[in-house]
Amino acid sequence: MLTSVRKAAHIIEAFAGSQRDWSVIELSLHLDMPQPTIHHFLASFKELGWITQDRASKRYKLGVKLWEIGCSAINFREVTESARSHLAALVDESGETAHLGMISMEDPKSVIYIDRVDSQQPVRIVTTIGSRAPSHSSAMGKAILAFNDVLRDQVLRGPLEQVTRFTITDPELLAADLQQTSVRGYSIGRGEFAGEMVGIAAPVYDHAGRAMYGVGIWAQAARMTPDDLIVKAPAVVTAAQKISRSLGYIGTSL
Repeated sequence: MLTSVRKAAHIIEAFAGSQRDWSVIELSLHLDMPQPTIHHFLASFKELGWITQDRASKRYKLGVKLWEIGCSAINFREVTESARSHLAALVDESGETAHLGMISMEDPKSVIYIDRVDSQQPVRIVTTIGSRAPSHSSAMGKAILAFNDVLRDQVLRGPLEQVTRFTITDPELLAADLQQTSVRGYSIGRGEFAGEMVGIAAPVYDHAGRAMYGVGIWAQAARMTPDDLIVKAPAVVTAAQKISRSLGYIGTSL
């Protein structure tokens, strides 16, 4: 194995042990590598999204990008498999296609769609698994942001892209919308991402109690009237709660 590849592997593997965050000095001592070498590799890993650095402490930890790569083999499949039966139940109850999405710490301005179960509706939005949407403009993204302070604060720094004429681009107005979501327990998107579509989404918590995922439905405004919202929102929230529990969440936020 090339020396540089071996060094890179040793650095990455250090984060998978009992200690999950490191300083450059600590890694240098732990791996018996010069500090400039450690710093060089960490800078490259950070650029790739494999490693993140805490702004205050300057310590490094694994990034979600590596998690996403690993998920493609095991964990990612476990998340979607844990959620799929609940998504299917949501489709049966709401009559609308159900989606599962997530926001990564490296890219808080985007929500990634990681699974869906289709309804039989003749007119519906069909997202491509792995596709992204601006988190501030979608019900899915807003559901996660409203219950994750770290992600929300990063997005509210702006700028906020104008996706449709209904997209909220004023940080203060978005903050108010997210506050309403946190009180209500679910988000509502009214044409902010796609034309005349109205969406409902609720946060999904992982085993560590972090709102990193969301579950949602959306439909044409004619099928998602205020009365429809009242009827269908509880089903979305219930699905999100069940998925959270299936992922190991045992907290009291549900």
